[in-house]
Amino acid sequence: MFEMNTIDTLLVFTNLGNFLYIPVHTIYDLKWKELGKYISNLIPLEEEEIINAIPVKEFDKNNNIIISTLNGMIKRTSLTDFKITRITKPSSCIKLKDNDRVVDVILDINPDIFVATTLGYGLWFSKEEIPIVGIKASGVKAINLKDDNVVRVVNFNESDSDYLVILTDKGTGKRIKLKDFEKSSRARRCLMTIRDVKTNPYHVIKAFIPSNKDYIGIKNRGITLIKPTELPITDRYSTGSTFNKKGLTNAFLYKTLEKSTEKENTTPKKDQISLEDIDKRLMTIDDFLK
Repeated sequence: MFEMNTIDTLLVFTNLGNFLYIPVHTIYDLKWKELGKYISNLIPLEEEEIINAIPVKEFDKNNNIIISTLNGMIKRTSLTDFKITRITKPSSCIKLKDNDRVVDVILDINPDIFVATTLGYGLWFSKEEIPIVGIKASGVKAINLKDDNVVRVVNFNESDSDYLVILTDKGTGKRIKLKDFEKSSRARRCLMTIRDVKTNPYHVIKAFIPSNKDYIGIKNRGITLIKPTELPITDRYSTGSTFNKKGLTNAFLYKTLEKSTEKENTTPKKDQISLEDIDKRLMTIDDFLK
């Protein structure tokens, strides 16, 4: 959740490679505990799944958005390219090939990228290896896949990150020290994040690089919150420890309300008057005599 002003914009991204440009002032004003309105009430949306929403205060040309796909494509696009005038229907933000789908859309904030796959492989490389391209481009290959899919792409900073969290469909989880991975290059050979069990394979549902203050939401017929520190620290080949015997279908980083750090200037602006304007406004003796 984010605290936003009515002059801000919300960018909403879908798995079919589209985005919605929503001025905040057009969103329904409701009370805290009231049910929200479906997004199709604002912009018609077909059978698409919402992947992420990014609040924008200013479309700064120095900021980029990273978009990654199920089949391992990735790209960076300038935030200014997402400022559009046609806001009554979804607009394309990536050219998808075959049956590809978008899996992650994130702000380009930190210097490093980690890509995690369903079959338990991971690749760490610098974001500078991802070219900045136009909004209609397909991007480049992030990772080499063989009968596998990307489940998560994380943008992080090595200097303030310690562990990679891996969660599987079997309800197991673990933390792996980031130093157990070697920083490589884009589209190179991956390293295992979990052991390949042939008879009863584990599939990675989500991967995170959280702080110790974060909470992870576990989804399976309900939502349960756990702290990353509740998961054991193991090597890359471990299948982890069971924390949910019923397994899980999805997981997410739990977010509290993020308030804007920008303080609004409530001091009225004084009109700036030039010397020429002052001269024009001065009344002479002749003006009084008229």
